[in-house]
Amino acid sequence: MLQSKTVNMSENQIQDKSAIDLTTENTAQETFQEIGFFGEVKKDKWNEFVGAVRNNIANSRKEQHNISFSLYQPKDGQLQPIWFERFDNKAAHDFHKEQNYFKNAITVIQQSLVADAKSITLKVLDEIPVITPKISPRTATSHFVIMLLEIEPHHRETFIVAMTRHISSSRKARGNLEFNLYSYADDPNKFVLIEGWGRHTDYAAQLEKAHIKQWTAELKELFLSNPMNSRYIVKDISQ
Repeated sequence: MLQSKTVNMSENQIQDKSAIDLTTENTAQETFQEIGFFGEVKKDKWNEFVGAVRNNIANSRKEQHNISFSLYQPKDGQLQPIWFERFDNKAAHDFHKEQNYFKNAITVIQQSLVADAKSITLKVLDEIPVITPKISPRTATSHFVIMLLEIEPHHRETFIVAMTRHISSSRKARGNLEFNLYSYADDPNKFVLIEGWGRHTDYAAQLEKAHIKQWTAELKELFLSNPMNSRYIVKDISQ
């Protein structure tokens, strides 16, 4: 998201798509997805920041080749938002960065952050297809968990098998909005797990199920580092 020079533009119209080839077929290998951590937002800039990013998201979701775009805030109230965006391919993301609403958002973002934002380019796993998240009609009550995971290389296959089974059952659970696993584009042993629930009670009920407790025990020895140290409990503030 943060890959544009500061500019001063006000139009929100989507530019002519004929200038860019967006015909690349949408496959797991070709989709473009990125998760980003804005870091601390200046308190006096928070409202302006959120407004600018929401405007960018609202317009981005109208783009033909955007798959999803969300903004999250820690549920403890910290002004350290996270973004996630997904497009059909890299060309579609490049096209997105040429839009005026993106450039306007970048201007506000750069004025609002205490330090530089950081992003991670992600890859969809062939073994576990991604499902487009549902958008909750009650975002104020939403409950999302984002985890950064690092697996011992020799445990990767075991991890993928266990996650395949777990994700399949979790997606069927009451209140589930999203349960997707991505790997880092530059490291096959690092992953990002994003799970979303309509309410915290839906998430809490899922944790009490016997197969979830068994799954947690199975995975415990596979991690290179403690995933609880890189877990973010957030809510959707995209709209």
